[in-house]
Amino acid sequence: MGFRDMTPLEHHPPSGREEIPSSPPSKLVLIRNDRLGDFLLAWPAFAVLRKALPQTELVAWVPSYTAPLARRCPSIDAVVVEEPHPIRWGQIPQAAAAFRRLDAAGAVVFATRLPLALALWRSGIRHRLAPATKIDQLFYNQTLRQRRSLSLRPEWVYNVELAFSLLARLGIPALWPNPPYLSLDPQRVLERRRLFFESRGLSEHDRVVFLHPGHGGSAPNWTPGDYGYLARRLLEDPHIRLVVTAGSGEEELARQVVGASGCPARTHCYCSQEGLIAFAEHIAFADLWISGSTGPLHLAGALNRPTLAFYPTHRSGCSLRWQTINEESRRLELDLADPGQARARLDQAISRIRSLDLAGFAASPKDWRT
Repeated sequence: MGFRDMTPLEHHPPSGREEIPSSPPSKLVLIRNDRLGDFLLAWPAFAVLRKALPQTELVAWVPSYTAPLARRCPSIDAVVVEEPHPIRWGQIPQAAAAFRRLDAAGAVVFATRLPLALALWRSGIRHRLAPATKIDQLFYNQTLRQRRSLSLRPEWVYNVELAFSLLARLGIPALWPNPPYLSLDPQRVLERRRLFFESRGLSEHDRVVFLHPGHGGSAPNWTPGDYGYLARRLLEDPHIRLVVTAGSGEEELARQVVGASGCPARTHCYCSQEGLIAFAEHIAFADLWISGSTGPLHLAGALNRPTLAFYPTHRSGCSLRWQTINEESRRLELDLADPGQARARLDQAISRIRSLDLAGFAASPKDWRT
């Protein structure tokens, strides 16, 4: 992962009530304890803090679902699993005690909830930084006004802005990070790919496009019929083999799309049943990832795989706000259309895909050995 000189963001001076740290903290708790995609979009901020604070122990406070990935994050030194998740009103004393046991000098909260804010306030952690959000901000002694609800920047940039804000208070220069943010063992990925290709009769000349029709209810999405249409159009290219992926509870949806593809011999179903890391090791050899705005999309982005993402048109879910963290040249984005315009929009997606140079995983080892 590389870094470049910081492009200054809008300056937000500390408020008069803030207690400014005099030196880098010996231990810092980083809290992004919501969905998979939200957590991955905080990784650029983690990288900024890791680069600027090499002597600080960075501790991720996460739910059990994202803990396996947190343990693979090169910027994180230790992981604490939040139990129960999320913190509820009756569990504030328990959570405050858990924070207190960490004996951390500071905490950065990338997305706050009121019970979390109260638990941190009661924990004794001296420096607590979070976005200036509603009543929550009263319980942090360092805040940054961002107005994320306006969706004027990508979520990952809002997260990096918080990291810059902390470093500015410490008087430490900051650098923009560059992808990839997640690198897996290349030999493990190669072995996953070999076994996958052998078990499905794929050849080294095939270009493997992953299509993920599930979305976990986190955002609007195409219908199974729409994804089936997209699959048929993709398979007009004789070099493409399609992998329809599914998380827990999405297996039937994946089978519907495979059935609607019109060419089951070149369409393969992969249902992730070995956990998040195994799923990531499969995504890591995708020549292209296609899905709606969902956690696995951001996993592909963290791995710097080429992505085509479909986003809802409303402001809170738009493509700018939930932009992936792969390189700009590897990102394709399209808005979801009205149902009557779905096929025209999917045809547009096919045109965008055909404009890509799908060089293939095996032909570009530098992409994934970083």
